[in-house]
Amino acid sequence: MMSLLLRRTLLGIVVAVLAVCAAGVLAPAARADGDPGSDVLVYQNLFVAADANISIPQQVELGDLLTSADQAGFPIRVAVISQAADLGAITALWRKPAAYADFLGTELSLAYAQRLLIVMPSGFGFNWQGHSASAAYQVLDRLHIGPGGTGLATAAQTAVRALAQASGIRLAAPASGSVAGSADGGTAVGTTTQGTQSGGQRAATSAPSGSQVPLIAGIALAALIMATAGCLLAFRARLRLPKPPKLPKLFARSARQAPERRRLHIPGTWLAGGFVGVAVLLIAVHAVIQPSNSAAQGNVAQTSALQSNPNLDPGLTLSRVAPGFTLTDQFGQPVSLSSFRGKVVILAFNDAECTTICPLTTTALVDAKGMLGAAASQVQLVGVDANPKATEVEDVLSYSQLHGMTYQWQYLTGSLAQLQNVWKAYSVGVTISQSQTDHEPAIFVINQQGRLAKLYLTQLAYSAVGQLGQLLADEVSSLLPSHPAVHSHLSYATISGISPAADATLPSADGGYVSLGPGQPGQGSPRLYLFFATWDQEITTLGGQLDTLNAYQSAAAAAGLPGLTAIDEGGIEPSASALPGFLASLQRPLSYPVAIDGSGQAADGYGVQGVPWFVLTSADGKVLWSREVSVSGWPSTAALDKDVRAALARAAKPSS
Repeated sequence: MMSLLLRRTLLGIVVAVLAVCAAGVLAPAARADGDPGSDVLVYQNLFVAADANISIPQQVELGDLLTSADQAGFPIRVAVISQAADLGAITALWRKPAAYADFLGTELSLAYAQRLLIVMPSGFGFNWQGHSASAAYQVLDRLHIGPGGTGLATAAQTAVRALAQASGIRLAAPASGSVAGSADGGTAVGTTTQGTQSGGQRAATSAPSGSQVPLIAGIALAALIMATAGCLLAFRARLRLPKPPKLPKLFARSARQAPERRRLHIPGTWLAGGFVGVAVLLIAVHAVIQPSNSAAQGNVAQTSALQSNPNLDPGLTLSRVAPGFTLTDQFGQPVSLSSFRGKVVILAFNDAECTTICPLTTTALVDAKGMLGAAASQVQLVGVDANPKATEVEDVLSYSQLHGMTYQWQYLTGSLAQLQNVWKAYSVGVTISQSQTDHEPAIFVINQQGRLAKLYLTQLAYSAVGQLGQLLADEVSSLLPSHPAVHSHLSYATISGISPAADATLPSADGGYVSLGPGQPGQGSPRLYLFFATWDQEITTLGGQLDTLNAYQSAAAAAGLPGLTAIDEGGIEPSASALPGFLASLQRPLSYPVAIDGSGQAADGYGVQGVPWFVLTSADGKVLWSREVSVSGWPSTAALDKDVRAALARAAKPSS
């Protein structure tokens, strides 16, 4: 018959094996269902998809608020779900924020069991493992969620503050300068989806998150208790061992020479407990180490995505001294590159009158600096004019003002000869053809010692601007001694554009929504669009031209021609207030809708190569005609009418 000791020992081994198997099953549970939110919120406090149409300043402000809440003793994590695709494989929970909150709370419970807030266009969801959510929903039910990404971000901030206040905690407003620019060059933006100005972590970092610190402490304490208990039990067992019998004197001498070895008898229960303790320790260590392994896997995935993304240049590594120069900034003051020694410099060659790729570059520069939080003070943004026909100080000042960068960077110009020397030193080609200036959209990263570290070329993809900013921020972080966290976790995977053949909606400038696309199959109609940005005012009378298009809208309705929809490229506007302020300055309201393309996906999908840009689409979503205003000029009402009619007539002809 099996002894009691053996049975208990085997029982301990079985329990230990089952516990280790449970660790293997439970650890990846948060990723097995393909839910992006659970992947991200295991490590950080905010999940926002890259195409959620939430501006980088808003994401940084929300991330800062969550950090403030955590520091105030009100830990909370937020998932902003703007569309069904944000739910990965569990799209059945779209427009069901309460159900998703319960699902996600359970998914995260192994690593995070504090407050969890879900924000969807249809409402809020709340979960706090082991606590009732009724009080939270009483607070959330009184709040409003506005349209679009801006509405979701604003609602998230409002909800966090309201929930904190209901718990007796008043959260301070963001520090001045953390989101808005300042005269000392403080940046106006940061990013996406996670982000805090201090203490934030990216999914790619391997340091334990705040929720893992108590776990590590618990493991150490448990190990200490187990060791102490084992020693104590062993000592007590030894004390209870029977004393050896007293030997006759005849054998006393030999007994001293070969004393009997005492055997330590440990009960099977202790052995079983020991096996279980080891199993528990393995589970805990696995839970701590796994996020680091997942982060390493995430880095590999990011690298692969970057290499395969045609809209992002992964960068060329350089290693030589950056050529020096002295030019004049937008304030008319002489500035030398060497004066920035000790800082990381992001140097861009930028056309002061460009309406195509340069605004994408400068937006990415500002984004990159904002993503670095407090470490932004160790970064200097520098632009060099790359337009031989616009070399005056007023040219670089005008560009800086219209793009909200007056105090964000040093935009340098000089005589044509001075500029040509700099272009040549950095191998930047600048040409003029058909009255258009073309140049290589080069961005150089220069280290603190004045050596070139990386070269990037901006690609003409509106949806990739935030990704480019993150790429630059990552490079800068690698050069700074402290390797500061980059407050963004955008994927480098290609972001698909919105096809003209697909129906879609964009936020409207008046607070509603604007529909894009041909409409129902067989019932669609041609559409006319105008893509623009408020900074087009630098090279054209934008306000007057938009007012003139009111006449086309009236004539088109009477003649049965496609109506006009204007689309503002909100992702590369200097601020969220730029468009409302511009529209308010017009002499009369526009008679056609104005949509906001915050993600740039509409511009990419419709083939926009610069703004202003007209696009005419057919009833089945094919591009029939386009016009780049910076090349061909603004059409008169009659000319636009003629071009639209001609394009529709060509499309109506049967193909030969």
